[in-house]
Amino acid sequence: MDSDLQPAREAADRTSSVVATVSFVHLATALLVRRWAFWAAGQAARKDQKAGAAENCRCGWQDDGGFAMVVAVAVGRDGGRMRSSVPLPATSGTVIAMESVFDSLSPAFDWRAEDVEWPVTSGVGPGLAGVIASTTRVVWLDPSSGTLAYRGVAIEDLAFAAGYEEVAYLLITGVKAETDQEGFSDFRSRLRASRELPADVVNLIAAMDPETHPTRLLRAGVSALGCHELSVADDLAGEWHWKELRIVGQVMALVGAIARLRRGLPPIVPDANQSLAEGVLQSLLDRRPEAYEVRALDLAWVMFAAHGLDAPTFTSMIVASCLADPYANVVAGLSALRGPRTGGATERVLEQVLPLAGGPEAERWVAEALGRREMIAGFGHRTLTMPDPRVVVLRKALAALARRTERSELFVAVRSVEAAATRALAGKGVFVNLNLYGAPVFHLLGAAPAEVPILVAAARMAGLAAFVREALETIRIFRPLARYCGVPERTLDRRQVGS
Repeated sequence: MDSDLQPAREAADRTSSVVATVSFVHLATALLVRRWAFWAAGQAARKDQKAGAAENCRCGWQDDGGFAMVVAVAVGRDGGRMRSSVPLPATSGTVIAMESVFDSLSPAFDWRAEDVEWPVTSGVGPGLAGVIASTTRVVWLDPSSGTLAYRGVAIEDLAFAAGYEEVAYLLITGVKAETDQEGFSDFRSRLRASRELPADVVNLIAAMDPETHPTRLLRAGVSALGCHELSVADDLAGEWHWKELRIVGQVMALVGAIARLRRGLPPIVPDANQSLAEGVLQSLLDRRPEAYEVRALDLAWVMFAAHGLDAPTFTSMIVASCLADPYANVVAGLSALRGPRTGGATERVLEQVLPLAGGPEAERWVAEALGRREMIAGFGHRTLTMPDPRVVVLRKALAALARRTERSELFVAVRSVEAAATRALAGKGVFVNLNLYGAPVFHLLGAAPAEVPILVAAARMAGLAAFVREALETIRIFRPLARYCGVPERTLDRRQVGS
């Protein structure tokens, strides 16, 4: 019987071979057309220098078994698209996923979209400029205009309508506090109740050299808290702790404890009815803060709460992609914040402006500093190529605070530095950033220059927690590659072991 079936088997094998060959040819043809389509789309986009998202190519199998590729080319700032289809006959049952291609280094590129279809090909510059690393619903940051919104609410509206706790609730949950009073009340109570620190953690900070930088003390304190909060039985992700958000209130408590210990005072546990801002200010000022001081700190913290994937937040996101616990995550972010190009820049601002006596001296100092090719702290931004819109808010806040504290000369000095540096640097695309006015606001609220970065860290806790919580369910481990540009492959001379 087997011999009777042999011709049929051979015929089936030949048919399968032919089908496989045809499928391979169709696939190869599709890939070649794809490459041509990307090239053609790129050529079309380059003809219009105002092109936004350059090319967008998709292809897949149609219901009737035919293969179709759609090329969409965005031309101009209005995002208009030219579409064309290239049909190819093919067998059904197969789907080819093609990447979306974006000219993300173009100033006209729109960083806002309803969704992103992965994989994505985007422009890449030094320092990962232009890379679309993830999608988010937490913060909308437009590099071309500086527009900043938390969960769809413009930062200008939040500045004068909500305190830090309300904004933290919005960032982390996506819900406005006024529309969910019960949920917000529970959230606020949990944050405030977490401010009582373990004695061992306080003693660890107190035992450090008094000259230890506050950011290092904060980093050590967060690490120690992780040892207290996470038991051996806890999973590595520590997901429950992200849900409880104790770490947000604990960082606030650590900032207050560090400020007190640096002043030779014992740490205090804020009253449960005190807001996060009130608790920190009481530690800084060693008295109950005035209402205008609380409002000023709330405002500054709202401005600093989140700004997309800046270096500390992205560092925390990388650690989160490893499913490390929240305390390891925050330590990583604090380490990135320590540098003079991030949170450390606020300290540098005060070191530069505090010695200046007034406007004329400030202008002379700017001219001399630029003549020595020194950087002006509070100027330049990794993403923005225009003045930071948040500066307008904090400039007004500093002016009001300077009047209340009788430190108007500080505002005059800062304003003069901004004016002189803008005249010299605007032509090079370098503009004022948030630090120039944020640092003096923190200083007039009682912070020494070295303590300002930990106040920035406290503010960033809301944005950091929001980004990580959003990503925990879908995040993949970040693993880019580096292109090797070293010496060619070499060999070592074989030698006898021990010779």
